[in-house]
Amino acid sequence: MDKITLNAHAKINLSLEITGKRPDGYHDIVSFMQGLSLHDVLSIEKCTQKATKYNLPHCTVNGIVVYLCTDAKTIPTDMDNLAFRAVKAFTDALGKKDPEEYGLTDALLIDIRKDLPVSAGIGGGSANAAACLLGLNEMTDRPFTLRQLMEIGGGFGADVPFSTFMNAYRNRKVLDGLKGLEEASDAAWTAGIGEIVERAECIPRYVIMANPGTAVLTKAAYKAFDEIGYTDADCAGKIFVNDMEKYTLRADKKAADLKRFMLENLDAEEVLMSGSGPTMVAYYKDIDKAGKGIATLAEMAVTDASIRAWLTDTGI
Repeated sequence: MDKITLNAHAKINLSLEITGKRPDGYHDIVSFMQGLSLHDVLSIEKCTQKATKYNLPHCTVNGIVVYLCTDAKTIPTDMDNLAFRAVKAFTDALGKKDPEEYGLTDALLIDIRKDLPVSAGIGGGSANAAACLLGLNEMTDRPFTLRQLMEIGGGFGADVPFSTFMNAYRNRKVLDGLKGLEEASDAAWTAGIGEIVERAECIPRYVIMANPGTAVLTKAAYKAFDEIGYTDADCAGKIFVNDMEKYTLRADKKAADLKRFMLENLDAEEVLMSGSGPTMVAYYKDIDKAGKGIATLAEMAVTDASIRAWLTDTGI
C-alpha cells in the first residue's frame, strides 16, 4: 500500500476528574471520552527524498524524511507536531534500521486537511497522531494489534491511546482485518494518565462545540492543580463534570463568558468544557433545540468574529 487516507476524529470529555499528581510529575485522571463526527482528514503517502520539489516543512525520523503538507497555519511543523512524533514512535517500535525492511520508502508525505481547532481541548493533535499510527500500521502489513498501537501512542501523548481506540472504530471499514478492531468503540472510560482505556457504550447526543478564539496550554492547566487540589478518588466516575474548569474559567475570561452565555441562552441539557478547554460543549437529545442553539451562537459571532461554533454529534 503506497497511500492511505483516514478521518481523524475529535474527542470530547463528558467528564474529566483529576485525582492526584504522580511521582513522575504527571496527573492521574478519570474521564469519560467520546468521539465526534467532526474530523480532520489525514493522508500518508510513500515518496522519495528526491521529493524536495515539495518545498515543505520536514523532519528526519529514523532515516525517513517526513514532509508535512497542511492547510493550517498554526500547527507545529517540527517534532512538536504529534503526527511527526507518531512516525518516530511507530518506527522506534518496529526497531528496524532500514525503512525498506518494514515496507516504507526513505520519505513520507503527510497531508492534513484541518477542520479541528488547535489547543481547544478536543484532541485534534492526538487525532492526527492516532490516524498516523493506524495508517502506518496498514502500510506496513499490520505488525501491531490495536492495543499495541494504543500503547505506542501512550508513550508520547496522554490522549493518543483513546484517540487510537476511537479512530480505529470510526475508520473500521478501511481498517478491516486489524487485530483487536472488534474491541474498538466510540466511547471509553479512561484512567491513569490516559493509558487505561475501557470500552463503554456511546451516549448519543447532538453536540454544539463553541470556541472563544483563545487557546489553553494543557501543561499550565495541570500545573495549576498542584495548588487548587484534586478530586477525591472515591467521587470519580461521574458524568458531566470537569475539574479543569476550576482553572480555565478563572484564567480565560472569554471562555468563562462563553459558558455563561451558553447556559443562559442555548436551552441545552448540559454545558461543559471539554478537556482543558477553552472549547465549550452543549449537549442535546433534540435536534431542533440544537439547531436553534447553533443559530443563536451564529448571531453572537456576528459581533465577535473570534467565536467559532460547530453542530455535530456523537454518533447518533
